[in-house]
Amino acid sequence: MLNALVALAVLAAPAGVPTPQPSPRWTACPLANAPELQCADLPVALSPGSHRKITLKIARLPATGTRKGSALVNFGGPMGGQIALLAARTRTFDRIRTSMDVVTWDPRGYPGLSGAVLRCDWGFVRTPAFPSDQAGLDRLAAANQARAGKCRATDPELFDHMDSASDARDADAIRAALGDDEMNFLGLSYGGTIAQSYARLFPGRVRTLYIDGIGNHSLRRWERELETLARENERFMDRFFAWAPAGLEQRWQALLAKADEEPVPAPKAGARYDRTQLQALAYLKLRPGPARWGELTAAITAAEAGDASGFALSSSQPYPGIPGGGVKECLDFPRPATQRELARTVKRLRAIAPNTGAAFPLAWHLPLTCAGWPAPVSNPPAPMPRTLPPLLGAGTWQDYGATSRVAGQIPGSRTIRYDGPGHNLLGAMANACVIGHVSAYVTERRLPPQGTTCA
Repeated sequence: MLNALVALAVLAAPAGVPTPQPSPRWTACPLANAPELQCADLPVALSPGSHRKITLKIARLPATGTRKGSALVNFGGPMGGQIALLAARTRTFDRIRTSMDVVTWDPRGYPGLSGAVLRCDWGFVRTPAFPSDQAGLDRLAAANQARAGKCRATDPELFDHMDSASDARDADAIRAALGDDEMNFLGLSYGGTIAQSYARLFPGRVRTLYIDGIGNHSLRRWERELETLARENERFMDRFFAWAPAGLEQRWQALLAKADEEPVPAPKAGARYDRTQLQALAYLKLRPGPARWGELTAAITAAEAGDASGFALSSSQPYPGIPGGGVKECLDFPRPATQRELARTVKRLRAIAPNTGAAFPLAWHLPLTCAGWPAPVSNPPAPMPRTLPPLLGAGTWQDYGATSRVAGQIPGSRTIRYDGPGHNLLGAMANACVIGHVSAYVTERRLPPQGTTCA
């Protein structure tokens, strides 16, 4: 997610001296589709200074040549199942494996192979409508607190340490157990938030850091980032209107104004859509690229006649939302304190981006589903240390901007632009051009030229 898909000083305990880790005892992984994948259990501290240990399941693709280190990858989510994702994408790492093990882990708390799992509802969470007053936000906060409270009650200490900084400390424990002095971290999608957290906590241990289709978690002014994201979403919608029949943009804005007066029925989906819901669903329909853009044109035409069913992504989940419950995101990203603050932000974003508005997760879903959360934001955004070695980043139409803003903080860094739709170039898209550049960077610390593009 992201794709879409979330207080400005990181709570970072000093790196200190790493606790000695026993060497992992590697055995065959319980996954039939990747016989070369090896697994091990690794105990890690639940939190800095805690005597309690939790057990992580880690996995590696062993180096096929002389081993010179490891590359740690997180594919995003931020849900679990990272080991299964690595098992499904082994060929992506063929070149890196000539000199390195490729390692991942199933993160703490989430369903997967690791031992410490919160018993929560990890299903789809519908994004609420923006509340019109403080009482409305208070009702949302109470509902969120009740939902999250059930999850937290299963293991309060673990729940409170589900932020990406905790994942970064787990990643460093893995590095130490592997016997590596330096970290090579590949953070894809939400894994990029973990990568940024690692860079802030342990800047002196970073050898290479690759970020792909990530959100910007490395800044001082969160409101400015929301404004930048709104502008980028609007430019993406501009691509659609340049492709679409003449006059469609004006018709779209008229439809949004109509939805402000009364939500537009979607009878085939059993739903009714307000302005923000239409904007969010339209953007999701654009993400696959021009080959699918005709569907949005048809949906707008039908909605003008009173039937917005064409905007529904599915009959079972007709409204926008995100799976996973927000357990990590609510600890990583700011949330407004009052409805007035939220309303000011929404008004400003709608003025900046009249076609897409505030209908994106970091401005809409997270503020509303994290209000009232029973744990504070423990890992808020903060700038990257400029002492880091040069980074490498890559992104598509939807996420190149945020990725480049993170990489741009570190002198000498490079970014790869993919001129097309999609998300997660190294992982889900397995783009051969990107794989080649990433492999050269991780194994040789060789960066591509400035302005590199991939098709």
